[in-house]
Order: sequence, then C-alpha cells, then structure tokens
Amino acid sequence: MVYVQLKNRVVLLPGTPLRVQHVADICGENHADINSLLKIPLECVTTPGIWRIPAIHVAKTLSENGYDIQVLGAVECFVHYIPENKQNKTHALRSIIAFILLFAGSMLAITWFHADVNMAQAQQQFFKIITGRDASNPLLITIPYAIGVFLGVALFYALLGKKGTISPLEIKLNEYHSTSEKAIGKTP
Repeated sequence: MVYVQLKNRVVLLPGTPLRVQHVADICGENHADINSLLKIPLECVTTPGIWRIPAIHVAKTLSENGYDIQVLGAVECFVHYIPENKQNKTHALRSIIAFILLFAGSMLAITWFHADVNMAQAQQQFFKIITGRDASNPLLITIPYAIGVFLGVALFYALLGKKGTISPLEIKLNEYHSTSEKAIGKTP
C-alpha cells in the first residue's frame, strides 16, 4: 500500500518536466520503491500558466506500476509554471507601492474617523476624568493612544509575537490564491 498526499501548489520553471515528487508526498513500506515512484513523470503541459493536476491522474499513473494507492488530503495540485525573469522582478516595486497605498489609506481612514467622533475633545475629557484638570497638552493621551492602535494592528496581523502563527491576512491571501487557481487552472 502506498499513501499519496498531494501538495496544494507548486511553482516550477517552464520546460521543467513534471514528476510525482513535485506534486505529491508519498509514504509506503519500501523506501527503494518510494524513491522510484517519486521520479515517475506526469503528463502536464510545461508552458507558462497555471495547470491543475487531479489526484486521480496521479493515482492512475502510480497504480499502473502495480501499487495499491490511497490518496489523502487535497484532490488536486496546481502547478504554476512561471518564467524565472517574472518570478521576483517586480515583487519589490509592487510591495512598496502597495505599502504606500495602504499606509495612506489607513492614515486617511483613521483621520476621518477621529474627525467624525471628535477624538480631540474625547481625549481631553478622558484626560480630565483621569487627572481632574484640563488638558493644555493632549499629547499625554494621544501618544499612548497611537501606540495602542499600532500594537493592536500589529498583534491582529501577527506582526509581533510568536512566529508561526497564522494571521487573518495570510488566511485571506490563501483563500485568494485558491480561488484564483480554481478560476484560472487548466487541466493538461
């Protein structure tokens, strides 16, 4: 019995022949057989694009070699054939532009929220409740408030704290990748 678990996605250079080791993890009793199974080629177009490899295709290919196959996990693997020059060339520039847009947008959103709720007056009243005197300089409340907003956002998106935690942003990005792969993915 050979157990096969497909990976969710794999990124390869165009022209790279697709093998079982690229799309699946295999576990079985005989390690020599496992190594030979990992090297078996799979039929797939090697041109740039996103290609869908169904689990049944991998199971059929492996069962032709005389093994009982048990498929676990994902029912398909998406193979991304991306040319090397397109993989990371514009990534830094796009990241910088996205950061600037998100920073400006969040700054405007917080500023407009503070104007809507009259945050300056609220902070002055809060200062008066705590200290019993009027706030001539509301920085004693504004600075801790700004630090608290930063820490709240950083903790929510898991920017601080334990490494290995999954943030809501990573979950949404994973959902986006899955949805786009299902929409774009072609079966070879």
